[in-house]
Amino acid sequence: MLTEVILGAAVVLFIGYVYLRKRKYSKMPPGPKPLPVLGNFLEIKDASMLKDITRLGAKYNGIFTFYLLMEPVVVLDEFNTIRDLLHSPEYADIFSGRVNSYFRKYLLPNDLIFQTASDTLRYLRKLTFRGIKQYGTALKNVEHLAHAEIQEMINRCRKRNGVSFDPWDDVNQYVSNVILVLVCGRRFKPGHKTLEICQKISDAFDVLLRNKNQFVMDNIPFSTTLIPHLRQSCQSLKDGCHYFAEAVDKISQESKDTNPNCLYKLLLQEHKNGLISREEIRGVLMDSVLAGILTTKPTMYTALAAMANFPGVQKKIQEEIQRVVGKDRLPGLDDRDKMPYSRAVELELYRYYTPSTIGGPRTPMQDCNYRGYSIPKDTRVIYNIWRVHHDESFWENASSFDPTRFLDENGELLPSGDEKRQRLMTFGVGKRSCIGEKLARVRIFLGLTSILQNFDLTRDPSEPFPSSDPSTYESTFILTPPPYKLQFKPRH
Repeated sequence: MLTEVILGAAVVLFIGYVYLRKRKYSKMPPGPKPLPVLGNFLEIKDASMLKDITRLGAKYNGIFTFYLLMEPVVVLDEFNTIRDLLHSPEYADIFSGRVNSYFRKYLLPNDLIFQTASDTLRYLRKLTFRGIKQYGTALKNVEHLAHAEIQEMINRCRKRNGVSFDPWDDVNQYVSNVILVLVCGRRFKPGHKTLEICQKISDAFDVLLRNKNQFVMDNIPFSTTLIPHLRQSCQSLKDGCHYFAEAVDKISQESKDTNPNCLYKLLLQEHKNGLISREEIRGVLMDSVLAGILTTKPTMYTALAAMANFPGVQKKIQEEIQRVVGKDRLPGLDDRDKMPYSRAVELELYRYYTPSTIGGPRTPMQDCNYRGYSIPKDTRVIYNIWRVHHDESFWENASSFDPTRFLDENGELLPSGDEKRQRLMTFGVGKRSCIGEKLARVRIFLGLTSILQNFDLTRDPSEPFPSSDPSTYESTFILTPPPYKLQFKPRH
């Protein structure tokens, strides 16, 4: 009798739970019909997640809902919808929240990226921005740092005498060292363990930040001990964070007052003043390194491959470099305004290749109504940057690589307020956009133009080379071509 009562009560409670849940989500944006319990989980695969989400959203008007198991995920799938909810004064603050994620609870509990909006978060963001800006007006000192690393890379490439090689390690050295000098005031030579750790941390993040992996970790925390690739990536991240924190502290102790201005020095002073904790220092340092490497490095790697895939574009950049810069010095920031074609190529790289394809996840910090739909508080929200960047109703020949789309009839760069440039969301949008955007763009512009000033980039005919079509690449957090080899042929 008791067993029957317990079973009956359990059935009643379950039915009540399902009813309340259905009622809560009944007015959400429409979407593909979910299976019981599994939702749309089987329709979205890790290797093709970008294509799957883009395909699922094709039927809907800029916003739709799919389910991973029993959790709804709202996808913002069109430019105006994304701008409305993430950028407009009416909704931007509401959608500045973050999910209560595994990252936030267990991996980086005091960082900037995964914490939800708060006064502490806003203060740490301002502090980090100040730490980057202290390197000078117009990023002149960043230019100096970048030039030093670029020259090292150019020297290494010359020593290879035109023999093909994979430039990944050289790109890692360039991108990582510039951000490491900004963060801790020191650069590292090729092969140094710190550079290897940066690479391992970056690789771990690329695995863990895939949307489906995030969902699994957030909802099934013990999955990080059961699933091998999650367990390995979590351990690599923890080990890397521990090593990096100790290494930066050791550098500070050894250099003492001779340590140049850097973000870590600023954070330490804030800690001495009782304004931030040691844990927050570690969180900000890790975010700065990750944000400074995770997207910039694969974008630079993709840009080099693009130059080999589009030799006509490469030649036009080189002609502009010769006309504006010559060959006796490296391109600098003062040259950018005189090099509209090179800057248009940079913008088209962001659009066509779309390094960060799916933005988010965000959560509304209160129940929200939009276009007659209801989006409950704490609902997971992502936005489809790929869709915006390849929207055929807006972009002419969206599947073609065409830098001239960002130039006016006089060959000048379109102004920043032009809708084409407004539709570029590579560095995010709204309250949670990347605070290191200018730094990333400086490194990519200086790195690409300096390499093309000194080398012709060509494919090795004996080696396979990535397609020029980024939609063929495997869906990872940062869309990156498969490994390749290039020939760097000296131009002078």
